[in-house]
Amino acid sequence: MDVKLINALQHATKLSPRRLTQRLCFLAALLLTTAIHAAEIAPPASLVVSEQQALKLFYERNLDLITAHYDLERGEAEQIIAAALPNPSVDTEFYMLNEMSYTKQVSPAVNKVWPQGAMSAWSIRIEQLIITAGKRALRMESSALGTEALGYDLRDLVRVLSNALRHAYYNLLLTQKNVELFQHNLDRYREILRINKTRLDIGDIAETDFTRIEVEALKSQADLNSALATLKQAQTELLLLMGWPENALDIRAAEQWPDFNIDISKKSLSELTGLAIENRPDLAAARVRLTQAEKNNELARRMVIPDVTLIGFYLKDPSNFYTSTGGVGVSFDLPVFYRQEGEIAKAGVDANSSRLAIRQTEQEIRADVLKAQAAWVTKEEIRQRFEKSSIPRIKALRKGAELAYQNGDTGLLELLDAERNYKAMMQDYYHALADRSYAWADLIMATGVDLH
Repeated sequence: MDVKLINALQHATKLSPRRLTQRLCFLAALLLTTAIHAAEIAPPASLVVSEQQALKLFYERNLDLITAHYDLERGEAEQIIAAALPNPSVDTEFYMLNEMSYTKQVSPAVNKVWPQGAMSAWSIRIEQLIITAGKRALRMESSALGTEALGYDLRDLVRVLSNALRHAYYNLLLTQKNVELFQHNLDRYREILRINKTRLDIGDIAETDFTRIEVEALKSQADLNSALATLKQAQTELLLLMGWPENALDIRAAEQWPDFNIDISKKSLSELTGLAIENRPDLAAARVRLTQAEKNNELARRMVIPDVTLIGFYLKDPSNFYTSTGGVGVSFDLPVFYRQEGEIAKAGVDANSSRLAIRQTEQEIRADVLKAQAAWVTKEEIRQRFEKSSIPRIKALRKGAELAYQNGDTGLLELLDAERNYKAMMQDYYHALADRSYAWADLIMATGVDLH
């Protein structure tokens, strides 16, 4: 036990109980205040997220996805509108007649008048539109197909933005690796400076050699500062896609590159193309929209058949000879001069455009898969060459140069050159890992496979 603590305890045993209680309360309050202050000034802990956690936050908070959900709800509202039956139209009138009288001739020279007073009259007219030729059913089917296409659009937006999020996540991981590399490189230069400062003091090395080390250390510090700025940019890009979660300004990617041990990476080009044709939501949306265009084309043709309005009326008018009058009727347009030729032609053009959109989407899918698979194979081969050949050799070369310099077998320039080569090789290696991850994300996007 510390001697000062022992002396304090011995001194405390000589105090009165009241004084001892006061001092203990003061110390407790001081410790509590210190702890609270330390908690207030402590920097917030970094939020470390895995790829799946980042995707989960993206699905929950991304504003573009929320907007797409609103579009889907708007499509469902359009379905309700398309299924609605037209409401009947009612027209009614109430009015007062002027004072009336009843006259009767009681003799050739005498007419007798009986005043009747003011009387009321009223009328009512009801109209109901009847949609003919199954046009309402076609509108309902077309609206349902439009909502289904919006659902595929939402899935396609998820596919595209998930790829953007994966790219942002892997970019953040790359910048973290670069920061670690530059920090490690700077620490090594500082250690070399510390060792060679002693040698400089005793005249074992020239001052110019020591200056070379200082210059390399300054370059390494500049690299680190640039990497830290790039890190902030990468964090901002990822946070923007994730909807800026609370207390996540210092977000970090989990220190692990994604696992690619999935069957999709082992499939042939034809298998990947078939998988993409089957799973891509943009192609599914194009096919649904073709069906919708065909429904709209049929609807345009049926619009030639006019809708019918049923009419019913009743009139109560004491001033007429027949005080009560009623009847029914129909009203419709005669397609004599215009028979919806413009609408039919426009619907046909829309259907042809939808068929062309399917062909274009299929060609784009084949091109996407071809480019994504070629990039994946190339980046995977580069990664394997680094891990099997380049990285072990550059580590051995740096270690050998360090031992040779310590033993006096090589000069300072060889040691600095080995450090620079190691840093450059590791940078290339991390970029190869990131490029491989980007290629993997692009392959997922091209095939439309939903891994989560």
